[in-house]
Parts: sequence; structure tokens; C-alpha cells
Amino acid sequence: MSISFYLIIYRLILKDVDFEWVSLFVINISFILGTEVIFLFDRLIDKKYPWHQELKKRLYLLVVFSISWLLLFRFLVSSIETAFIYQVIHDSETYNLVFVVGVLFMIIYVTITIARNHHNSLVYFMLENEALKKEKIENDYKQLSDQLNPHFLFNNLSTLIAIIRSDQKMAITFAEDFTDVYRYVLSNSSKDVASLSEELAFLNAYINLHKTRIGEGLTVTFNIEESVKHFKVPYLSLQILVENAIKHNITSKSKPLSITISTNNNCIVVENTKQLKESTYSTKTGLNNLNQRLSILKGEELEVEETDSIFKVSIPLIQ
Repeated sequence: MSISFYLIIYRLILKDVDFEWVSLFVINISFILGTEVIFLFDRLIDKKYPWHQELKKRLYLLVVFSISWLLLFRFLVSSIETAFIYQVIHDSETYNLVFVVGVLFMIIYVTITIARNHHNSLVYFMLENEALKKEKIENDYKQLSDQLNPHFLFNNLSTLIAIIRSDQKMAITFAEDFTDVYRYVLSNSSKDVASLSEELAFLNAYINLHKTRIGEGLTVTFNIEESVKHFKVPYLSLQILVENAIKHNITSKSKPLSITISTNNNCIVVENTKQLKESTYSTKTGLNNLNQRLSILKGEELEVEETDSIFKVSIPLIQ
């Protein structure tokens, strides 16, 4: 940048002056001194006023310091009787013009460099923020998976105790489904995604447990295309949607809850009749967590459709 400045000065302003290596040397040293002091100040305030947290304050400090330093720099350069100033430029008007052009070159150079540093800082912050966000989602997701253990375990053990004496055959089937559910959860807890066929097999055992407990209060219909069963979905995603439907809606013989699980346009769709319990309250933690995981895994979001009579969630399949 300083060499470009030197060449422009000699081509446009000092046309009749012969090239001098000492002048080139002095300009380079002056240019480096003028810019590096600003960069040094920028690095000194980096920790206290990071770009992503104190943008306005940092810009203000940089502008104030740069102006102050350039004024001081003007005085220092004038005070040092270099060969460039007094042997090459004899009149003060030409000297001032050269100095102003030099300052403009410095401003351009400093602005471009600091803007690049600012951009790199923001990129680093964004990547770090995304990593922390992903870590939080994974932790929330693990908590959701862990919640399945004590709560689900208690409910189903109570159901098993209730039916074991009255219907041993049903108790054996229930215990087998119960084992399948927990085997799947424990053996795949580290997964981000699972194939649709795996999730459906797990979901079938999971629903059978609820059907044993709820009886005719729950009906579930599957309509799945064979061609998409090898596609992936977020791990335990279907279980979360079915669990939410059962948790927040009435499930009785007189008013059964109907759930339909189908595929459409490379999406898995979970739809249930909407018959909310009067005491129900939802924080939508599971749904929000699932939406964030899907956003990270596929870059898309859930599609939620809700009317007075239905609640439907569409999950894009991961190919």
C-alpha cells in the first residue's frame, strides 16, 4: 500500500522529481508506523471491547484514537527533518497535499484491515454460537430421552402389575413390547437420526404399551410408503409427537383419540384429533427441541397445522 502511494505521488504530484530510494524507504517506514500504531490499539482493546458485544463503543474508540494519532503523527513527521520532506518537497503546500493523500491511503488500508478483522471475529463468534446452540439442543434432547425412563417406567410397571394376574398372555406381550421399547432407547441414545423403518418398529411397540393401558381410548393408523422407509428422521421424533398427542388429549372409550401416521411428499406426517384435556398445559419443549434438531440436521423446520379439530405435524425426511 505504501509503495502504491509512493508511485502515485511521484506520477501525479512530483512529476519532475527523480526517483530516490531514501524517499521510498522513509515513506514505507512512515506508513508502517502510522498504521501499525492503530492496529496495536485495536488489538489492545480487543478483549475488553469485542466486536460482537461492544461494536459501537469499539468503533468510537478507534475513530477517536485514529484521529488523535494522525494529528500527532503529522506533528512527528513535520518535526523529523527527513530527506524526503526537505530535499524532495520544498514548498509546504505540496508537502501538505502529499501528507493528506498519504493519510487517505492509511485510512483506506486501516479500514479494510479492521473490517476484515471484524468480519473474521463475527464469523468466529457465529460458529462458536452455533456450536453452543447445538450443544444445548443435544443436552435438551438427552434430557427428553432421559425423561422417558423414570416416568414411562413407572406408568408401565403399574400397568404390568395390574394385568399380570388377570391376563398372563397379555402381560407377556406387554412385557415384550416394554423390553423392545427400552432396548431401542438405551441402545440408540447416542444417535442423531434413525431410519424410518427403525423408528416405526419402535413406535409400534411404544403404541402397544399405551393401547394396553388405555384400551379402546386410542386408535392409531399407519399409512407408510415402502419407498421411503430407508430415509432418516430425527431419533425418537415420532415418539415425541405421539406422546404429546396422548398427554394433552382425552383418551376414553366414549371419546377415543385417533392418531394417523402417514407419508406424503417425502415427509412423515403425524396427525391426531384435537380433544384437549381441560387441565392440560404445554410448554412445547419437545416440539421446539425437535424443530431445532431438524433445523441442524436438514436445514428445514417442522410444518405444524392446527385447527379446532386436528393437530398435524409434518417432518421432512432426511435422504
